[in-house]
Amino acid sequence: MKQKFLILLLALAAVVCRAQDLASASVLVTNFSDAPISGAQIQFFDTKNNVTISGVSDGAGKFIVDLPAGWYNIRLKSVGMSKDYSAIEIPTLGPNEVYNNINIIIQYEEASSFTLSNLHFETNKSIIKKASFDELDELVNYLKLKPELKIEVGGHTDSEGSETSNLSLSDARAKAVKQYLISKGIKADRIVAKGYGEAKPIAENDSENGRALNRRTEIQIIE
Repeated sequence: MKQKFLILLLALAAVVCRAQDLASASVLVTNFSDAPISGAQIQFFDTKNNVTISGVSDGAGKFIVDLPAGWYNIRLKSVGMSKDYSAIEIPTLGPNEVYNNINIIIQYEEASSFTLSNLHFETNKSIIKKASFDELDELVNYLKLKPELKIEVGGHTDSEGSETSNLSLSDARAKAVKQYLISKGIKADRIVAKGYGEAKPIAENDSENGRALNRRTEIQIIE
């Protein structure tokens, strides 16, 4: 999944005034049509001190973040991934200087689908392995931050076994994911679970690596 991402840092200035340790930045998150994006999880990673400062955009696409001086990689945090897109510098102030009018505009196109790469089931069963719970909990958090979204959980298999059994297994696995989300407080009417069996491969089924890619759970934003 590829995403366009743009960072604009506006009006960062230092003026003679009282001492100040943190730059209070106003962040606006929008798509490329300038429509605000709510529930965006933005991280500022301090590359020198190995510290991450986070913020989540509100209904107007805005949040305030306090940043010490330094270089920051700006990351978009999503389900199962955290990717650096750009970097900014908050300059060190001299004596009696202060930051003034710091505005950061972040623009990107939201994903319409993504794969739960760290979701795994017991062999030929719809039982979710405990090691998968962290990624599912990230999906829960994502859906709670975006309460207007409805999703389809799509189950997919490789071509090993019969077409009928693969369709049944994929459907059961999709429903298992739906039940997990419901158990964590996501409303059932926001989730459609559907099994596709082996019908939509994304790789060849003639190698183990290809079959592993085809055994997947995809999330589609449907509303």
